[in-house]
Formats: sequence, structure tokens, C-alpha cells
Amino acid sequence: MIKVFPLKSIFFSLTMSFLDSRDDLVYDELQKSDTEKKPLPRDEDLPGMGQYYCLHCDRYFANATVRDEHFKTKRHKKRLKQMSGPAPHTQLDAELAAGMGMPDNGPALMSM
Repeated sequence: MIKVFPLKSIFFSLTMSFLDSRDDLVYDELQKSDTEKKPLPRDEDLPGMGQYYCLHCDRYFANATVRDEHFKTKRHKKRLKQMSGPAPHTQLDAELAAGMGMPDNGPALMSM
């Protein structure tokens, strides 16, 4: 028997796999002190002219009401918990785990 999935669940699973691609950048931004953070510039191409932003989820919103509703969602709370934990993996971690890190040529031999 063939199992049929609704189109919405397939779309959601595909988009969720790409949403967390900037975890390391978001984590670094959260570690900055308040004096290092800059105010958001106005950008006509972003929703709400780029003024309503959730740093933890890396998302822009159309207005403050929508952003405040987002703060109450399960997805945002899960992301808060994830970003308050240890640092996410970086590309260097992945390369070292795969054995593609810096080469270890062993001890240097004496030249005569």
C-alpha cells in the first residue's frame, strides 16, 4: 500500500530543513554585547521595511503585532532554547569529523 502525504506536510518538511542553515551566524550575533548591535536599517524589499525582526529565528515581520504573536509560538520558544545552549557546529567541526581537517604528517624527521 502506498502512503500518501498531504502536500502541505511535504512542503513544510522541505522548508524546515533549510531554515537552520545560518545557526552559527545567529549564535554569533546573539553573543555580541548591546553596544555592538546596530539599529536596523530601513529596507523597502523586506517585510515591514525591515524594522520588525526576530534575531533568534532570523525572520522579518510585516508589523509589531505579527512579530509579538510570533514570540508566543512553539517554534520561537524552541529556537530560544536552542540558541541559549552550546554553540552550533561550524564548517570546521564538520570537516574535522569527516577526517578532512588539517593534515597530520607525524613527527618531523631529522635531516642529515
